[in-house]
Amino acid sequence: MRAIVALLAAGCGAAAAPPRDPAATGAPAPPVPVDEATRACGAAAVGLERGTRSLRPPEGSVLDEARGLCADDAWPAEAIDCFARMREGELGRCAAALGKRARERLFDRLGGGASDRIAVATALVKLSALQVGIAECDRFVETVAHVLICDAMSIEVRAQLGAQTADLWALPTSGLPPDAQLRMADVCGRSTAALVQQAADAGCAP
Repeated sequence: MRAIVALLAAGCGAAAAPPRDPAATGAPAPPVPVDEATRACGAAAVGLERGTRSLRPPEGSVLDEARGLCADDAWPAEAIDCFARMREGELGRCAAALGKRARERLFDRLGGGASDRIAVATALVKLSALQVGIAECDRFVETVAHVLICDAMSIEVRAQLGAQTADLWALPTSGLPPDAQLRMADVCGRSTAALVQQAADAGCAP
């Protein structure tokens, strides 16, 4: 698994400036009024705690950290409402309502020292938002996302694969010259083939 990610990293080459966050092009959602923030952030934290229960060890809790992040990052009303109502499996949908920085801070707190299931869940959310712009590389990202939900592969391996892939493609990839794009397409194609074979050997359905 590490060899696949290393192969990709070697093929990235130099890149142009990173693209702007899509959320930055539109007007941001209004923050919750200050006089309601404490109550609203408390409700959001309770929902996040409830909706990630199966992803954490029984003794683990995100209640206090989520409440603090909500207040510090001034989560918009849309995100707070989503988290307050969140059920299992809806972490990605609610996290998408946050700005990029707030979303990354939430994922860092959820993943820091938490279970491998949290790491896989946050990686899936990050991968769902990735668009490399090179068909072979987008196909690799899709293949990784497919592998991450395959229980036939160990959770430890999936957590490592998800984190490494999400971190790798956080690097800027727009504006690459044609020869660099061709190199990346070749590396991504070979990486996809290797990962498909590894997944099949583990018993993951195509």
